[in-house]
Amino acid sequence: MTENNIEVATGAVIYSRDAKGELKFLLVKSKDRNFWGFAKGHVEGNETGEETAVREIKEETNLDVTVDTNFSEMATYPLPNGKIKKTIIYISQVDPDVTTTKQLAEISDIEWFDYDQALVKLSYDNLKEILIHAHQYIQAQR
Repeated sequence: MTENNIEVATGAVIYSRDAKGELKFLLVKSKDRNFWGFAKGHVEGNETGEETAVREIKEETNLDVTVDTNFSEMATYPLPNGKIKKTIIYISQVDPDVTTTKQLAEISDIEWFDYDQALVKLSYDNLKEILIHAHQYIQAQR
């Protein structure tokens, strides 16, 4: 398979801890495909995966983040156009009092969920697996 048949995107599991130490996860709802997932987008030009994730999160949520590339999960799946999408998801912790603003062109909703709610809300099993691994990673950091 040539590189022309692969679309690469990166993003992050964005989370915070509230005053009680409870984890909250930020999910975005895609406007065109109507599914809940993580903020992410296509790599442009010579960007690194980390640079793409930071840019896309800023575009979709208006958050300035630093991504932890020590956590990196990949989801690969076929697209309707016959190409293969390779999505790499990192992790990013933000302050609990940050203000998000959705990107009107691509995002129909943006919301914080606790872990169990996020698992239910995520639209695809591969994203649920990434969240499970991210949660384990976060818990191991304590």
